[in-house]
Amino acid sequence: MKSFLLLMMVCSAFIKSNSDFVDPTGTYILKGNIEKNKIVSHYGEIRVKLLTLDKVAICFYINKGYPGYESISFMDTLMYDDNHFVRYKPSLYADCTVLFLFSNRNAEIQQVYTDPRSGCSFGKGILISTVFKKFSSEQPVIQDLSIHGDIP
Repeated sequence: MKSFLLLMMVCSAFIKSNSDFVDPTGTYILKGNIEKNKIVSHYGEIRVKLLTLDKVAICFYINKGYPGYESISFMDTLMYDDNHFVRYKPSLYADCTVLFLFSNRNAEIQQVYTDPRSGCSFGKGILISTVFKKFSSEQPVIQDLSIHGDIP
């Protein structure tokens, strides 16, 4: 009887932890504000494909908008930790980490850094903490998104 109760406790803990799992696979979009036919705020795209329960392929693009349209993009394979977020460190010596927190409806970007003026090694004001809305749950094509950087 004790072993049966122990088995039930282990199974219920396993079921509970799996019910919180978020499959981040999909495409997420950040729409910028348009004024006088110019995109005047940040816009971008994130594509994520779950490879294993703890690994994702991701391609990311964000643009600062008018007037300079400065942008950053990267493509990488990252760890999917704690069923919810991915940590990305731009370089070995970067003084920041970018967190991607996924829910069923969006992806939130947060920056953790020691020097807020550093721009996370990407350039001042290009990368911001923001929320990308989930556009599709379909399995996306993981590819270089820097082509988005062409000025509209």
